[in-house]
Amino acid sequence: MTITIAALGCSGSVAAHIIHGFLNLEEDVTIRILARNPSVVEQRYSQHKNVEVIQGSMSDPDSVARAVEKADAAFLITPMGMNNDPSSEIAIAEKNLQGAVRGNVRHLIYASVLRCDDGGAANATGVGILDAKVSIEEMIASSGLDYSILRCGSYMEDVFDPRLNMLKMGAFLFPIDRRQTFSYTAQSDISKFIAQELVSNGPLNGCIDFVEPGVYSIAQVEEALSSAAGFRIRTTPKMPIFYIFKALLPIFGWMQHRFSSVIPLMEYFDAFGYTGNSKSLSTKYPTFTMKSLDDHLKELFLTNNQVAKKQN
Repeated sequence: MTITIAALGCSGSVAAHIIHGFLNLEEDVTIRILARNPSVVEQRYSQHKNVEVIQGSMSDPDSVARAVEKADAAFLITPMGMNNDPSSEIAIAEKNLQGAVRGNVRHLIYASVLRCDDGGAANATGVGILDAKVSIEEMIASSGLDYSILRCGSYMEDVFDPRLNMLKMGAFLFPIDRRQTFSYTAQSDISKFIAQELVSNGPLNGCIDFVEPGVYSIAQVEEALSSAAGFRIRTTPKMPIFYIFKALLPIFGWMQHRFSSVIPLMEYFDAFGYTGNSKSLSTKYPTFTMKSLDDHLKELFLTNNQVAKKQN
């Protein structure tokens, strides 16, 4: 049986790992992507026949309704606002919920963040990326839709893969207090979990921490990186990089650069870390196995080595 997943907010490169995760599954999955510029998306996934592209904007409820119509589920990622302002992300989510209701979506699946239940919107963190998700979760829960919310850890593909060249030089750019701990999520696991568990077993109508079982200190991340690479990798110290980023925040804000929202998140990580609890996931879905950080890092360096050998 073919499963059709409508992908909202997934037309850019940020969600590419998740889309490829769907396309690489053994299950027969068709991905219907809502995109403002269909030709760009069609070119990105031109090797895959099971991709449909719907022209439209996720800020337009009618476009969203067309994208989700008769799909088995809709997967939503909301784009972060600039200047640490959660309002634009919340507004986009509201448009998508309107469209999802209008299109009679069967099951809305939302990629959220950890710790959203630490007091709700009344106890805002002051970090736009996080506070937006708290409000959006509350909107989804009161929408009347069947839904599942996956509270994800730090994405392995975002934290480590773009830093590969620096990692090969023995350094990991992460200027955070070494006492903090972190949970991780492989984006490819999101696709697998949606196709193999949520679509077949039905919506959670609630939230779940979607993280691999490990909780890692900075020292443990260094050990995992060094083991995967076969040589010593050390994390960059907090001083002076952390404070340089903070000093540059007004400039990034003036530029409307994504770092205007990322730096406040970095400050939050420095103060509190970022950890979830995988127990509810393993209890409810005992046969589903998350990719470990060790496995992801080994694959990252192995793939890079294989590519280097071919080039030589």
